[in-house]
Amino acid sequence: MNNIELSPPSEMSASARATEITTILAAAIVRTQLAQATKQREVDLGLLHDQRVHTTPYQERRL
Repeated sequence: MNNIELSPPSEMSASARATEITTILAAAIVRTQLAQATKQREVDLGLLHDQRVHTTPYQERRL
């Protein structure tokens, strides 16, 4: 992951500071989403991403 280089706020315009804040927040959101996706993958059936599992409901046999 890329590190964000911060500039001193006194040397930045208001729009540059807003852009910097937006970049920091976006990076935090991406990190959070990736961490959650990793947790979800811990419970895995071992299937490839395009495979599906279909089940047939149990049907009682009558004689």
